Amino acid sequence: MDHDSITDLVAMLRRRGTDITDVEVKAAGGGLPKSLPETISAFSNDLGGTIILGLAERTGFGLADGFDAAKMRDDLASMCADSMSPPIRASIEMVDFEDGQVVVADVPALNPQLKPCFVKTKGEYAGSYTRGGDGDRRLTDYEIAQLHANRGQPRDDQDLILESTVADLDTSLVAALLRRVKERRPSFVDVSDEQALRRLKVVAVAPDGRLVPTLTGLLAVGTYPQQFFPQLNVTFVVVPATRMDLIPADGPRFLDNRSFEGPIPVIVQDALRAITRNMTVSSHIEGAGREDRYEYPVEAVREAVVNAVMHRDYGSLARGTQVQIEMYQDRLVVRSPGGIFGPITTEDLGDEGATSSRNQYLARLLEDVELPGSQRPVCENRGSGIPSMIQALRRVGMTTPKFDSSLNRFQVAFPKHALLDAGTHEWIAGLGQGGLSDAQCMALALMRDDRPVSNQSLRLLGLERHEATAALTDLVARDLVVKQGGRRYAQYVLADHLPPSSSQAKFSFDEEDSAPERGPELSEREAQIAALFTDGSVLTSEQVAQAVGLKRPMATRHLNSLIGVGIVEATAPARSTSRAYRRIIKRDGT
Repeated sequence: MDHDSITDLVAMLRRRGTDITDVEVKAAGGGLPKSLPETISAFSNDLGGTIILGLAERTGFGLADGFDAAKMRDDLASMCADSMSPPIRASIEMVDFEDGQVVVADVPALNPQLKPCFVKTKGEYAGSYTRGGDGDRRLTDYEIAQLHANRGQPRDDQDLILESTVADLDTSLVAALLRRVKERRPSFVDVSDEQALRRLKVVAVAPDGRLVPTLTGLLAVGTYPQQFFPQLNVTFVVVPATRMDLIPADGPRFLDNRSFEGPIPVIVQDALRAITRNMTVSSHIEGAGREDRYEYPVEAVREAVVNAVMHRDYGSLARGTQVQIEMYQDRLVVRSPGGIFGPITTEDLGDEGATSSRNQYLARLLEDVELPGSQRPVCENRGSGIPSMIQALRRVGMTTPKFDSSLNRFQVAFPKHALLDAGTHEWIAGLGQGGLSDAQCMALALMRDDRPVSNQSLRLLGLERHEATAALTDLVARDLVVKQGGRRYAQYVLADHLPPSSSQAKFSFDEEDSAPERGPELSEREAQIAALFTDGSVLTSEQVAQAVGLKRPMATRHLNSLIGVGIVEATAPARSTSRAYRRIIKRDGT
């Protein structure tokens, strides 16, 4: 990392007053911190990260006293090589900064075949870490098992279900499957039904010589797989709020609450019916005709549900966890156990052909298993599911889905609103920047929605790689966004000085009734945050973020706006770890 890059990164850290997920800053004035091996492990097990030694967070990321850059560089190199298993080959260099030097280490993500990286003295299960917020946490046994599984091709979908018999297979689904494969696949034309089912891994011979279903067979064409695995179902709830903890106490907990059982084709069909029943429909004029649209494109929702049941973790440690679908007032969420399998990352999602199947036999079989009452297969299994999902959303002008993957779960969330609505257009116009391209406006809209943007984010919106790079570079030059991370995993977020909301839907805040009246103009979110302080509360930015459902940097941006209009004040300097916020009490007591 060169001088300019470290200067920009530290400037961002100073604005935010804290570390970020993929950056760890340590003073190291008295030597390497004892917790540093945990951070190296965490970065290696995730997507990599940057360690900066020689800056003290308590002094606003100023140069640390007593820091010996050359010695810390050598000691850190030794720690990476000798204290970690496997050894970590970080890029470590001394960089001139202000009136001194710092040590910067780029810790790469470890090859999936070698994870987890752990601290030797603690052992694999006590010394393997991952990042959580701006700190490190120990990996759970399940997460370590997931990393082990990612070293090769899991075979959980081929487990023999010895308690079951071929009588537990649905004869109509099996007949449709055999008819389809014999029509479409020449190698199945002249084989018996039993041989075909064995080739398809629907059944296999048990140690006692019986022919029994596999897990794949039961899930795809079984009559009732939940007889053997009661939690391998899909649940669906409609929440009358934007978060579970905001459900009104005097109202229903859920507007709809269902559980879908049976084989995968039945589950997919029943889940889609329930979701569409709970979606509103609006009419849109298209040319000379009218088109009725659901609030979420059905094609996009179908792909999300199919991906969830096809690619979820079916290992023994995850068979007690369902796929969960949650419809909130502002988004639709589909969540499944087990993160992305193989070398694919969330940055790769949406690229044509980017696919890696945890359950290879199940995924292959579902190409030929038909949805009940149709001749349409459950999936195509061509790596086209997520690109189709994104295209369906783009066609109706909606925000791209938000993907979130960890070792223990994968989640896709569909925001309900359009990407560039009237309020967003007004907010962008208020930035006073002429000549912004459509792509740059879309990037700003995503960031305004508290979603970091990468080069890949813009490619999902139809840009070529070089066009995405140019658009983001220009936004940085305009001082509208700042870059986080570096190299392959660079992300961009709104600059802290930007207004967080549009001038549309402004409210004035009054302590007496918290209703729109006279006073400084606030956005709806600012008014919501200001209302938290009406009882004399003193809250940290983290507490505010949790209360209103934001991430801490966005909550801090809103708090700074409230400071600017004289509604709240900070209890400590911006870079203090004890900084909190309280309502300003004026001389007249208001």
